[in-house]
Amino acid sequence: MQNATHKILLTLTSLTIIGEIASIILWTLNPTLPSGLMMRFSLAIDYIIAIANAAIMIIFNSLSLFLIIRKNKKGCILLILISIINRAFSHFIFIGGAHLFSVAWTALLIIFAYLEYKRLSARD
Repeated sequence: MQNATHKILLTLTSLTIIGEIASIILWTLNPTLPSGLMMRFSLAIDYIIAIANAAIMIIFNSLSLFLIIRKNKKGCILLILISIINRAFSHFIFIGGAHLFSVAWTALLIIFAYLEYKRLSARD
């Protein structure tokens, strides 16, 4: 179970980084969705601000991932902190339901980061 928690956290953090990169690409290109809406329909602010937020999160999530790979407890703490701060900030970025998926994803990140932190703390 201990190793599984670590692997799940690595996977979730990696997917978070990939998601941030994808959001930058999609908001920049602003493709038309099958529904006829443009990709930026879910943004409540200028897309440049949303892209800047995503770029900053890529940096912090990558640092967290690096520390988690090295089994450093600080990576878990950093991931929890930046996830909460980003989710609070993103409340003002998104319109409606798009934000709910992010809240659920953040909850998963926090749960697994906390479990990994506890496991690493018990090891010390």
